Amino acid sequence: MSPRECWIVRRSRFSPLGYLSVAFWALGCSGGLPASAPSPVLHQAIEFSLPSDRGSLVAIPLAGAATTVIDVWAPSCAPCRKKLPALTARKGELEARGGKLVLVAVLADSESSDDARAALSQWGINEPFLVDRGDVMRREAGVGAVPETLLLDAHGVVRWVAPADATAEQVVSAVGALR
Repeated sequence: MSPRECWIVRRSRFSPLGYLSVAFWALGCSGGLPASAPSPVLHQAIEFSLPSDRGSLVAIPLAGAATTVIDVWAPSCAPCRKKLPALTARKGELEARGGKLVLVAVLADSESSDDARAALSQWGINEPFLVDRGDVMRREAGVGAVPETLLLDAHGVVRWVAPADATAEQVVSAVGALR
């Protein structure tokens, strides 16, 4: 969108209080990161490790990644069934922009890694994932609900938290804006 188009759209979306104008500018016209969802860890460095679905321990942020894209989901999460396949379908684009996608399954006491793997398979996804059984994502990364997507820079600083209604395209764009 050209600066002139942004100005025209901003003026047409302007509300008396200015909220729509500011939100629209932040999402589409600034050329920077889209507006982040609120998070207690936004702009803070986080670091933790979780076991993979195969048992190896994986450190977050990923070593050598310009951007670590963490997508937190659960096998029983209905919105995850739509969001996760759309995001994993864009994995190549994320990687082309310097992002490494990490799927983190938050499992209830009654759920196993096999349950999570079966859910991914039903959703058409064949990707490795990390397992969170001890509220690590809540404690270390401020995740209050699933699905949630966070972008960490190379130093582990949380640079962006996807709003609840964010699309895979917005996540890809946010990764590109971090470069």
